[in-house]
Amino acid sequence: MKKLGVYFGTFAPCHVGHFEQIIRAKRENDHALVIVSGYAGDRGDEYDMSLNHRVKAMRQLCAGDENVTVLKLDETDIPRYPEGWTSWLGMMADLIQKHTPDHVKDFGKLTFYVGEEEYMAPLKDFYSAQWRSVSTDVILVDRQVLRISGTNIREAALINWDYVTRPFRRFFVENVLILGAPGTGKSMLVKDLARRYSTSYSIEYKKEYLKAHQVNEDELDAKDYHAIGIGQFDINRKNIHSPATRKVFFADTDVMTAKVMTQLSDSNESSKRLYDVFDYYIQLQNWALILLLPPAAGDHHGDVLYQALKKEIRDNGLRSVSHELKGDSYRDIYFEAHSLVDGMLAEGKDN
Repeated sequence: MKKLGVYFGTFAPCHVGHFEQIIRAKRENDHALVIVSGYAGDRGDEYDMSLNHRVKAMRQLCAGDENVTVLKLDETDIPRYPEGWTSWLGMMADLIQKHTPDHVKDFGKLTFYVGEEEYMAPLKDFYSAQWRSVSTDVILVDRQVLRISGTNIREAALINWDYVTRPFRRFFVENVLILGAPGTGKSMLVKDLARRYSTSYSIEYKKEYLKAHQVNEDELDAKDYHAIGIGQFDINRKNIHSPATRKVFFADTDVMTAKVMTQLSDSNESSKRLYDVFDYYIQLQNWALILLLPPAAGDHHGDVLYQALKKEIRDNGLRSVSHELKGDSYRDIYFEAHSLVDGMLAEGKDN
């Protein structure tokens, strides 16, 4: 007799307690279905953990495991629990019927693993009536084995970081952007801060672009800056999602810089049409802290860029998270920067 295990939840986020139950479900059965449920505007959305994002992260977590299948149950169009409970059970039955792998399609035993006692009787009754030829069991899992919950993590993710499974950690990373004119020590500061916090960072993509395309900086036009801006966005996103990122990520410039450089170097009507593209990507970014390095004394070009970046920050409503570093030396700037990062992380622990 083939045995099928089912473990369902919102997984906002999926923590190690959830993962232990996934392991149990697949170990005690021939196959396990992990059903990620939710709706538009549910508790995950506040952390950019939409239902689709959670499903993708769960599939990444279980990637390569042939004994686990991850499914999505979108309950947006049914009433919230408990009013929509019967409809929800029916939707889950449809998922099980349609997406159970062929090698266990003829399962004779169905076991649900649940964390709430109130689910047990309704599940048993519904599925015993739904599939009379299938033996249905419902197991109440011990939630006290690991004293952690999704609520604990959402309220204090940095304290509970090690309990969050890796694909879900990116939803709680604090992103720090470092801006400044060339020659201000920006790239050095990014690397030093990343080393101090044992995390990842991004490089300035423009440097790679100049080398790859054999072009000098004074030869760049709007199309080049468009490519640089999108390239910087992609490299920042890649590093935010990197397994090497731990609690905080440091970015060496962003799309705002590309937009400002376009404005300063090429402000004809053709280039202005790209501003909407830049603005779209700017709004996709999420910065917990922006550190702006001052230009060197007497650097007119650097000061123009510095003032333009400040204006762009204001125009995008980011003044509340931006800080102008005032140190007279690199050492002063470094200590000021990491003090601000320490404060940001401490605030995150208190929330």
